[in-house]
Amino acid sequence: MRRFSPFFLGCCALATLFCVGATAGESRVITVDDAVVLAIAQNASLQAARARLEAGQAATSSTARRLAPAIHLADEYQHYNAAFDASLGPGAPPFLVRKQDTNVFTIAADQPLLGLLHLSADYESQQKSSDAGAAQVQSAELSVRQAVETMYLRVFEARALEGTALASERELNDRLEVARAQLATGVLTEADVLRVQVAAANARQQAIQAHSQELVSRAGLLALMGLPADDANVTFVEPKSLLESGQKRPEPAAAQDQALSGRPEILQTRLSLEAGEHQRRARLYALLPEIDLEGAYLRSYGQVIVPTNSEFIGINAKWAIWEWGASYAAYRASQAQARAAAFDLENQKQQIRAEVTSGMAQLDAAASAISVAEQAITSAQEAYRVTDAQLQAGTATTTDLLEAQSALTQARLNYLRAQYELAISRVNLRRALGQ
Repeated sequence: MRRFSPFFLGCCALATLFCVGATAGESRVITVDDAVVLAIAQNASLQAARARLEAGQAATSSTARRLAPAIHLADEYQHYNAAFDASLGPGAPPFLVRKQDTNVFTIAADQPLLGLLHLSADYESQQKSSDAGAAQVQSAELSVRQAVETMYLRVFEARALEGTALASERELNDRLEVARAQLATGVLTEADVLRVQVAAANARQQAIQAHSQELVSRAGLLALMGLPADDANVTFVEPKSLLESGQKRPEPAAAQDQALSGRPEILQTRLSLEAGEHQRRARLYALLPEIDLEGAYLRSYGQVIVPTNSEFIGINAKWAIWEWGASYAAYRASQAQARAAAFDLENQKQQIRAEVTSGMAQLDAAASAISVAEQAITSAQEAYRVTDAQLQAGTATTTDLLEAQSALTQARLNYLRAQYELAISRVNLRRALGQ
Protein backbone atom coordinates (compact mmCIF):
# COMPACT_ATOMS: atom_id res chain seq x y z
CA MET A 1 0.00 0.00 0.00
CA ARG A 2 1.55 3.26 -1.14
CA ARG A 3 1.28 6.14 1.31
CA PHE A 4 1.93 9.67 0.11
CA SER A 5 3.54 12.35 2.23
CA PRO A 6 1.38 15.19 3.58
CA PHE A 7 3.38 17.66 1.46
CA PHE A 8 2.67 15.68 -1.71
CA LEU A 9 -1.01 15.36 -0.84
CA GLY A 10 -1.22 19.06 -0.13
CA CYS A 11 0.30 19.84 -3.52
CA CYS A 12 -2.18 17.48 -5.18
CA ALA A 13 -5.05 19.14 -3.37
CA LEU A 14 -3.90 22.61 -4.39
CA ALA A 15 -3.43 21.46 -7.98
CA THR A 16 -6.89 19.90 -7.97
CA LEU A 17 -8.48 23.06 -6.61
CA PHE A 18 -6.63 25.13 -9.19
CA CYS A 19 -7.63 22.87 -12.07
CA VAL A 20 -11.30 22.81 -11.13
CA GLY A 21 -11.41 26.55 -10.49
CA ALA A 22 -10.97 27.18 -6.80
CA THR A 23 -11.68 30.91 -6.91
CA ALA A 24 -14.39 31.90 -4.43
CA GLY A 25 -17.77 32.14 -6.13
CA GLU A 26 -16.59 30.32 -9.27
CA SER A 27 -18.23 27.07 -10.32
CA ARG A 28 -16.02 24.03 -9.80
CA VAL A 29 -16.36 20.67 -11.53
CA ILE A 30 -15.13 17.78 -9.42
CA THR A 31 -14.81 14.12 -10.37
CA VAL A 32 -14.81 11.26 -7.90
CA ASP A 33 -11.01 11.04 -8.13
CA ASP A 34 -10.73 14.78 -7.42
CA ALA A 35 -12.99 14.33 -4.41
CA VAL A 36 -10.81 11.51 -3.06
CA VAL A 37 -7.63 13.58 -3.45
CA LEU A 38 -9.17 16.57 -1.67
CA ALA A 39 -10.53 14.45 1.15
CA ILE A 40 -7.24 12.63 1.75
CA ALA A 41 -5.37 15.93 1.77
CA GLN A 42 -7.81 18.01 3.80
CA ASN A 43 -9.86 15.66 5.97
CA ALA A 44 -9.48 16.69 9.62
CA SER A 45 -9.29 13.15 11.01
CA LEU A 46 -6.52 12.29 8.56
CA GLN A 47 -4.62 15.43 9.41
CA ALA A 48 -4.84 14.47 13.08
CA ALA A 49 -3.54 10.97 12.29
CA ARG A 50 -0.61 12.44 10.37
CA ALA A 51 0.16 14.81 13.25
CA ARG A 52 0.19 11.87 15.69
CA LEU A 53 2.49 9.99 13.31
CA GLU A 54 4.84 12.99 13.21
CA ALA A 55 4.82 13.12 17.02
CA GLY A 56 5.67 9.42 17.20
CA GLN A 57 8.52 9.80 14.76
CA ALA A 58 9.91 12.73 16.77
CA ALA A 59 9.67 10.69 19.99
CA THR A 60 11.54 7.83 18.30
CA SER A 61 14.26 10.22 17.20
CA SER A 62 14.51 11.57 20.74
CA THR A 63 15.02 8.10 22.20
CA ALA A 64 17.64 7.25 19.57
CA ARG A 65 19.66 10.32 20.53
CA ARG A 66 19.73 9.22 24.16
CA LEU A 67 21.91 6.30 23.14
CA ALA A 68 24.81 8.66 22.40
CA PRO A 69 26.97 10.50 24.96
CA ALA A 70 25.40 13.55 26.58
CA ILE A 71 27.31 16.74 27.38
CA HIS A 72 26.21 19.00 30.23
CA LEU A 73 27.27 22.53 31.12
CA ALA A 74 26.84 23.89 34.65
CA ASP A 75 27.90 27.07 36.38
CA GLU A 76 27.31 27.65 40.08
CA TYR A 77 27.92 31.02 41.73
CA GLN A 78 27.59 31.47 45.53
CA HIS A 79 27.89 34.55 47.73
CA TYR A 80 28.49 33.76 51.43
CA ASN A 81 28.01 36.02 54.43
CA ALA A 82 31.79 36.12 54.92
CA ALA A 83 35.02 34.56 53.81
CA PHE A 84 36.12 31.39 55.62
CA ASP A 85 39.48 31.28 57.42
CA ALA A 86 40.85 28.12 59.04
CA SER A 87 43.67 27.46 61.50
CA LEU A 88 45.79 24.35 62.01
CA GLY A 89 45.80 24.74 65.78
CA PRO A 90 46.13 27.11 68.74
CA GLY A 91 48.55 29.90 68.04
CA ALA A 92 48.78 29.03 64.36
CA PRO A 93 48.02 31.92 62.05
CA PRO A 94 44.70 31.58 60.19
CA PHE A 95 44.68 31.10 56.44
CA LEU A 96 42.02 31.66 53.85
CA VAL A 97 40.08 28.54 52.84
CA ARG A 98 37.18 30.03 50.95
CA LYS A 99 36.48 33.50 49.71
CA GLN A 100 33.16 35.21 50.21
CA ASP A 101 32.30 34.71 46.52
CA THR A 102 32.84 31.34 44.85
CA ASN A 103 32.16 30.03 41.38
CA VAL A 104 32.38 26.52 39.89
CA PHE A 105 32.04 25.94 36.14
CA THR A 106 31.64 22.34 34.94
CA ILE A 107 31.70 20.61 31.59
CA ALA A 108 30.59 16.99 32.04
CA ALA A 109 29.93 14.10 29.66
CA ASP A 110 28.30 10.76 30.37
CA GLN A 111 27.65 7.67 28.29
CA PRO A 112 25.19 4.97 29.35
CA LEU A 113 26.74 1.50 29.41
CA LEU A 114 24.44 -1.08 30.93
CA GLY A 115 21.56 1.33 30.40
CA LEU A 116 22.00 0.87 26.64
CA LEU A 117 20.04 -2.36 27.01
CA HIS A 118 16.75 -0.79 28.06
CA LEU A 119 17.36 2.35 25.99
CA SER A 120 17.83 0.24 22.84
CA ALA A 121 14.68 -1.73 23.64
CA ASP A 122 12.79 1.52 24.21
CA TYR A 123 14.01 2.78 20.86
CA GLU A 124 12.90 -0.40 19.07
CA SER A 125 9.51 -0.18 20.78
CA GLN A 126 8.98 3.41 19.70
CA GLN A 127 10.21 2.63 16.18
CA LYS A 128 7.61 -0.12 15.86
CA SER A 129 4.95 2.18 17.32
CA SER A 130 5.89 4.83 14.78
CA ASP A 131 5.60 2.29 11.96
CA ALA A 132 2.22 1.25 13.38
CA GLY A 133 1.21 4.92 13.23
CA ALA A 134 2.12 5.00 9.55
CA ALA A 135 -0.05 1.92 8.98
CA GLN A 136 -2.85 3.66 10.86
CA VAL A 137 -2.61 6.61 8.48
CA GLN A 138 -2.83 4.18 5.54
CA SER A 139 -5.92 2.61 7.08
CA ALA A 140 -7.49 6.02 7.64
CA GLU A 141 -6.79 6.99 4.03
CA LEU A 142 -8.53 3.82 2.82
CA SER A 143 -11.51 4.54 5.06
CA VAL A 144 -11.75 8.12 3.80
CA ARG A 145 -11.58 6.88 0.20
CA GLN A 146 -14.35 4.37 0.92
CA ALA A 147 -16.49 7.03 2.60
CA VAL A 148 -16.00 9.53 -0.25
CA GLU A 149 -16.77 7.02 -3.01
CA THR A 150 -19.82 5.70 -1.12
CA MET A 151 -21.18 9.20 -0.44
CA TYR A 152 -20.46 10.20 -4.05
CA LEU A 153 -22.55 7.25 -5.26
CA ARG A 154 -25.32 8.13 -2.80
CA VAL A 155 -25.53 11.63 -4.28
CA PHE A 156 -26.10 10.30 -7.80
CA GLU A 157 -28.35 7.49 -6.60
CA ALA A 158 -30.67 10.05 -5.01
CA ARG A 159 -30.46 12.18 -8.16
CA ALA A 160 -31.41 9.23 -10.35
CA LEU A 161 -34.29 8.26 -8.06
CA GLU A 162 -35.55 11.83 -8.19
CA GLY A 163 -35.43 11.78 -11.98
CA THR A 164 -37.41 8.54 -12.14
CA ALA A 165 -40.00 9.86 -9.70
CA LEU A 166 -40.37 13.09 -11.68
CA ALA A 167 -40.77 11.12 -14.91
CA SER A 168 -43.51 9.07 -13.27
CA GLU A 169 -45.18 12.28 -12.08
CA ARG A 170 -45.14 13.68 -15.62
CA GLU A 171 -46.70 10.49 -17.00
CA LEU A 172 -49.40 10.60 -14.32
CA ASN A 173 -50.08 14.27 -14.98
CA ASP A 174 -50.58 13.42 -18.67
CA ARG A 175 -52.89 10.61 -17.61
CA LEU A 176 -54.71 13.10 -15.36
CA GLU A 177 -55.45 15.37 -18.32
CA VAL A 178 -56.90 12.41 -20.23
CA ALA A 179 -58.92 11.36 -17.17
CA ARG A 180 -60.42 14.83 -16.84
CA ALA A 181 -61.41 14.80 -20.50
CA GLN A 182 -63.00 11.37 -20.05
CA LEU A 183 -64.77 12.68 -16.94
CA ALA A 184 -66.35 15.42 -19.04
CA THR A 185 -67.67 12.85 -21.53
CA GLY A 186 -68.91 10.56 -18.78
CA VAL A 187 -66.46 7.75 -19.46
CA LEU A 188 -64.80 8.08 -16.02
CA THR A 189 -66.07 9.11 -12.64
CA GLU A 190 -64.80 11.75 -10.24
CA ALA A 191 -63.33 8.97 -8.09
CA ASP A 192 -61.19 7.81 -11.04
CA VAL A 193 -59.79 11.31 -11.49
CA LEU A 194 -59.03 11.57 -7.78
CA ARG A 195 -57.14 8.29 -7.87
CA VAL A 196 -54.90 9.62 -10.64
CA GLN A 197 -54.33 12.83 -8.67
CA VAL A 198 -53.32 10.86 -5.58
CA ALA A 199 -50.90 8.75 -7.63
CA ALA A 200 -49.31 11.90 -9.11
CA ALA A 201 -48.99 13.42 -5.65
CA ASN A 202 -47.32 10.24 -4.38
CA ALA A 203 -44.81 10.39 -7.22
CA ARG A 204 -44.13 14.01 -6.38
CA GLN A 205 -43.56 13.06 -2.74
CA GLN A 206 -41.05 10.42 -3.82
CA ALA A 207 -39.19 13.04 -5.87
CA ILE A 208 -39.09 15.42 -2.89
CA GLN A 209 -37.70 12.71 -0.62
CA ALA A 210 -35.04 11.77 -3.15
CA HIS A 211 -34.03 15.42 -3.60
CA SER A 212 -33.73 15.82 0.17
CA GLN A 213 -31.53 12.72 0.35
CA GLU A 214 -29.33 14.14 -2.41
CA LEU A 215 -28.84 17.35 -0.44
CA VAL A 216 -27.94 15.41 2.72
CA SER A 217 -25.45 13.19 0.84
CA ARG A 218 -23.97 16.19 -0.94
CA ALA A 219 -23.41 18.02 2.37
CA GLY A 220 -21.71 14.94 3.82
CA LEU A 221 -19.50 14.57 0.75
CA LEU A 222 -18.42 18.23 0.86
CA ALA A 223 -17.62 17.90 4.56
CA LEU A 224 -15.45 14.84 3.87
CA MET A 225 -13.57 16.91 1.30
CA GLY A 226 -12.94 19.68 3.81
CA LEU A 227 -15.23 22.12 1.95
CA PRO A 228 -18.22 24.05 3.35
CA ALA A 229 -21.24 21.76 3.51
CA ASP A 230 -23.40 24.43 1.84
CA ASP A 231 -20.99 25.18 -1.03
CA ALA A 232 -23.31 25.58 -4.02
CA ASN A 233 -20.52 26.25 -6.52
CA VAL A 234 -19.36 22.63 -6.73
CA THR A 235 -20.63 20.44 -9.57
CA PHE A 236 -20.00 16.71 -9.31
CA VAL A 237 -19.38 14.58 -12.38
CA GLU A 238 -21.26 11.29 -12.68
CA PRO A 239 -19.05 8.46 -11.31
CA LYS A 240 -19.12 6.26 -14.42
CA SER A 241 -15.86 4.59 -13.42
CA LEU A 242 -17.50 3.27 -10.24
CA LEU A 243 -20.78 2.31 -11.88
CA GLU A 244 -19.08 0.50 -14.76
CA SER A 245 -16.37 -1.16 -12.71
CA GLY A 246 -15.70 -4.66 -13.98
CA GLN A 247 -14.08 -5.96 -10.82
CA LYS A 248 -13.64 -9.70 -11.00
CA ARG A 249 -15.00 -11.52 -7.99
CA PRO A 250 -12.05 -13.18 -6.21
CA GLU A 251 -12.17 -16.69 -4.86
CA PRO A 252 -13.01 -16.80 -1.13
CA ALA A 253 -9.69 -18.32 -0.05
CA ALA A 254 -7.68 -15.92 -2.22
CA ALA A 255 -9.71 -12.98 -0.93
CA GLN A 256 -9.03 -13.95 2.68
CA ASP A 257 -5.30 -14.25 2.01
CA GLN A 258 -5.21 -10.95 0.13
CA ALA A 259 -7.01 -9.13 2.94
CA LEU A 260 -4.78 -10.58 5.68
CA SER A 261 -1.65 -9.59 3.74
CA GLY A 262 -2.86 -6.26 2.34
CA ARG A 263 -4.92 -4.66 5.10
CA PRO A 264 -2.92 -1.95 6.91
CA GLU A 265 -4.88 -2.72 10.08
CA ILE A 266 -3.16 -6.11 10.29
CA LEU A 267 0.22 -4.47 9.81
CA GLN A 268 -0.62 -1.86 12.44
CA THR A 269 -1.67 -4.46 15.02
CA ARG A 270 1.33 -6.67 14.26
CA LEU A 271 3.69 -3.74 14.71
CA SER A 272 1.93 -2.82 17.94
CA LEU A 273 2.52 -6.39 19.12
CA GLU A 274 6.23 -6.09 18.30
CA ALA A 275 6.37 -2.72 20.03
CA GLY A 276 4.80 -4.25 23.13
CA GLU A 277 7.36 -7.05 23.13
CA HIS A 278 10.23 -4.56 22.92
CA GLN A 279 8.64 -2.53 25.71
CA ARG A 280 8.43 -5.65 27.87
CA ARG A 281 12.12 -6.29 27.26
CA ALA A 282 12.96 -2.68 28.08
CA ARG A 283 11.15 -2.87 31.41
CA LEU A 284 13.01 -6.10 32.21
CA TYR A 285 16.39 -4.48 31.49
CA ALA A 286 15.35 -1.50 33.62
CA LEU A 287 15.56 -3.80 36.65
CA LEU A 288 19.36 -3.95 36.22
CA PRO A 289 21.77 -1.39 37.72
CA GLU A 290 22.50 1.82 35.86
CA ILE A 291 26.19 2.00 34.96
CA ASP A 292 27.45 5.08 33.09
CA LEU A 293 30.85 6.19 31.93
CA GLU A 294 31.40 9.83 32.85
CA GLY A 295 34.03 12.51 32.68
CA ALA A 296 34.17 16.21 33.50
CA TYR A 297 36.27 19.37 33.52
CA LEU A 298 35.85 21.78 36.48
CA ARG A 299 37.10 25.33 36.86
CA SER A 300 36.82 26.63 40.40
CA TYR A 301 37.15 30.18 41.77
CA GLY A 302 37.07 31.37 45.37
CA GLN A 303 38.09 28.09 47.08
CA VAL A 304 41.77 28.15 47.97
CA ILE A 305 42.25 24.44 48.70
CA VAL A 306 40.45 23.37 45.53
CA PRO A 307 42.51 23.44 42.32
CA THR A 308 41.46 26.01 39.80
CA ASN A 309 41.37 23.50 36.96
CA SER A 310 40.64 19.80 37.33
CA GLU A 311 39.47 16.91 35.20
CA PHE A 312 38.29 13.41 35.96
CA ILE A 313 36.97 10.28 34.24
CA GLY A 314 35.18 7.46 35.99
CA ILE A 315 32.22 5.12 36.22
CA ASN A 316 28.97 5.96 37.95
CA ALA A 317 26.87 3.04 39.16
CA LYS A 318 23.52 3.13 40.92
CA TRP A 319 20.86 0.57 41.60
CA ALA A 320 17.47 1.14 43.17
CA ILE A 321 17.39 -1.98 45.31
CA TRP A 322 14.16 -1.01 47.06
CA GLU A 323 11.34 0.98 45.52
CA TRP A 324 8.38 -1.04 46.73
CA GLY A 325 8.33 -3.12 43.56
CA ALA A 326 7.53 -0.19 41.25
CA SER A 327 9.90 -1.27 38.45
CA TYR A 328 8.80 -4.89 38.66
CA ALA A 329 5.15 -3.84 38.50
CA ALA A 330 5.99 -1.85 35.36
CA TYR A 331 7.57 -4.99 33.89
CA ARG A 332 4.45 -7.03 34.67
CA ALA A 333 2.29 -4.33 33.09
CA SER A 334 4.36 -4.47 29.90
CA GLN A 335 3.97 -8.26 29.86
CA ALA A 336 0.19 -7.94 30.07
CA GLN A 337 0.17 -5.30 27.32
CA ALA A 338 2.20 -7.57 25.05
CA ARG A 339 -0.29 -10.40 25.62
CA ALA A 340 -3.17 -8.03 24.94
CA ALA A 341 -1.57 -7.01 21.64
CA ALA A 342 -1.33 -10.68 20.63
CA PHE A 343 -5.04 -11.13 21.32
CA ASP A 344 -5.77 -7.91 19.41
CA LEU A 345 -3.97 -9.30 16.38
CA GLU A 346 -5.98 -12.51 16.41
CA ASN A 347 -9.21 -10.56 16.90
CA GLN A 348 -8.27 -8.26 14.02
CA LYS A 349 -7.76 -11.23 11.73
CA GLN A 350 -11.15 -12.65 12.65
CA GLN A 351 -12.86 -9.32 12.02
CA ILE A 352 -11.20 -8.94 8.63
CA ARG A 353 -12.20 -12.48 7.62
CA ALA A 354 -15.78 -11.61 8.58
CA GLU A 355 -15.63 -8.33 6.61
CA VAL A 356 -14.37 -10.11 3.50
CA THR A 357 -17.03 -12.82 3.76
CA SER A 358 -19.73 -10.20 4.30
CA GLY A 359 -18.42 -8.04 1.46
CA MET A 360 -18.44 -10.90 -1.00
CA ALA A 361 -21.94 -11.95 0.07
CA GLN A 362 -23.20 -8.39 -0.39
CA LEU A 363 -21.56 -8.21 -3.82
CA ASP A 364 -23.22 -11.47 -4.88
CA ALA A 365 -26.58 -10.29 -3.55
CA ALA A 366 -26.27 -6.94 -5.34
CA ALA A 367 -25.36 -8.64 -8.62
CA SER A 368 -28.36 -10.96 -8.28
CA ALA A 369 -30.61 -7.99 -7.50
CA ILE A 370 -29.59 -6.38 -10.81
CA SER A 371 -30.76 -9.43 -12.75
CA VAL A 372 -34.01 -9.65 -10.81
CA ALA A 373 -34.67 -5.92 -11.24
CA GLU A 374 -34.14 -6.13 -15.01
CA GLN A 375 -36.67 -8.96 -15.25
CA ALA A 376 -39.10 -7.03 -13.05
CA ILE A 377 -38.90 -3.98 -15.33
CA THR A 378 -39.62 -6.10 -18.40
CA SER A 379 -42.61 -7.71 -16.70
CA ALA A 380 -43.91 -4.39 -15.34
CA GLN A 381 -43.65 -2.73 -18.76
CA GLU A 382 -45.60 -5.53 -20.39
CA ALA A 383 -48.19 -5.50 -17.60
CA TYR A 384 -48.66 -1.76 -18.02
CA ARG A 385 -49.00 -2.10 -21.82
CA VAL A 386 -51.62 -4.83 -21.50
CA THR A 387 -53.56 -2.99 -18.78
CA ASP A 388 -53.57 0.22 -20.84
CA ALA A 389 -54.95 -1.69 -23.83
CA GLN A 390 -57.59 -3.31 -21.62
CA LEU A 391 -58.56 0.10 -20.25
CA GLN A 392 -59.04 1.37 -23.79
CA ALA A 393 -61.18 -1.68 -24.55
CA GLY A 394 -63.22 -1.17 -21.40
CA THR A 395 -62.18 -4.43 -19.72
CA ALA A 396 -59.92 -2.80 -17.07
CA THR A 397 -60.36 0.06 -14.63
CA THR A 398 -58.35 3.15 -13.89
CA THR A 399 -57.35 1.54 -10.62
CA ASP A 400 -55.87 -1.39 -12.53
CA LEU A 401 -53.85 0.98 -14.70
CA LEU A 402 -52.62 2.99 -11.71
CA GLU A 403 -51.50 -0.19 -10.01
CA ALA A 404 -49.61 -1.22 -13.14
CA GLN A 405 -48.08 2.26 -13.36
CA SER A 406 -47.02 2.10 -9.70
CA ALA A 407 -45.49 -1.35 -10.20
CA LEU A 408 -43.53 -0.11 -13.22
CA THR A 409 -42.24 2.94 -11.32
CA GLN A 410 -41.24 0.79 -8.36
CA ALA A 411 -39.43 -1.64 -10.69
CA ARG A 412 -37.47 1.25 -12.21
CA LEU A 413 -36.59 2.57 -8.75
CA ASN A 414 -35.51 -0.90 -7.62
CA TYR A 415 -33.29 -1.26 -10.68
CA LEU A 416 -31.59 2.08 -10.00
CA ARG A 417 -31.06 1.18 -6.35
CA ALA A 418 -29.63 -2.20 -7.36
CA GLN A 419 -27.17 -0.53 -9.73
CA TYR A 420 -25.84 1.79 -7.05
CA GLU A 421 -25.86 -0.90 -4.36
CA LEU A 422 -23.72 -3.03 -6.64
CA ALA A 423 -21.24 -0.16 -7.10
CA ILE A 424 -21.17 0.49 -3.34
CA SER A 425 -20.65 -3.23 -2.70
CA ARG A 426 -17.60 -3.12 -4.98
CA VAL A 427 -16.26 -0.13 -3.04
CA ASN A 428 -16.79 -1.92 0.27
CA LEU A 429 -15.17 -5.14 -0.96
CA ARG A 430 -12.11 -3.23 -2.20
CA ARG A 431 -11.83 -1.68 1.25
CA ALA A 432 -12.19 -5.09 2.92
CA LEU A 433 -9.40 -6.43 0.72
CA GLY A 434 -7.15 -3.48 1.54
CA GLN A 435 -7.05 -2.23 -2.05
